[in-house]
Amino acid sequence: MIKANWLAGLLALALFSTAQYQGWNLFGHEGSSQTARAVAGRGHHK
Repeated sequence: MIKANWLAGLLALALFSTAQYQGWNLFGHEGSSQTARAVAGRGHHK
């Protein structure tokens, strides 16, 4: 059981590292819309 958890952790770390290197973003759509709202909000600040 301990070896299985260790192996799953290594696979998750490898996937995360690959995703970071490739520039994959799970929340790319939400992040871009939030940035657009933040920029629009600054224009109305008094």
